[in-house]
Amino acid sequence: MKGHLGDVTPHNIKQLKRLNQVIFPVSYNDKFYKDVLEVGELAKLGTKMLNHVLNICEKDGTFDNIYLHVQISNESAIDFYRKFGFEIIETKKNYYKRIEPADAHVLQKNLKTPCLAQNADVQKTDN
Repeated sequence: MKGHLGDVTPHNIKQLKRLNQVIFPVSYNDKFYKDVLEVGELAKLGTKMLNHVLNICEKDGTFDNIYLHVQISNESAIDFYRKFGFEIIETKKNYYKRIEPADAHVLQKNLKTPCLAQNADVQKTDN
């Protein structure tokens, strides 16, 4: 089915591990893949994965923010996440152990809009 996001299962977790090894310069340990299987709906295979995760978090309503790390030299990834509303909030030195540059930006997307700001926007548009 076109656009369908497949579930991560014990049957295809090795495929995910292989994809990560090819695509990413960071190697993830076995605990990472064990955790992936345990988060259920938040873990998916597919190009629409980020939208899928954002939609779940927004519908759930209990998440305030989403955080992720990006290598400081990975400008295309930084631009990609900025389009989804993520902002760089800090930089961690020597975050990565075996790749250069070793520093990582911490990006955050705020999922909670303050009620006061929403009301202020409504009042401005009414005038």
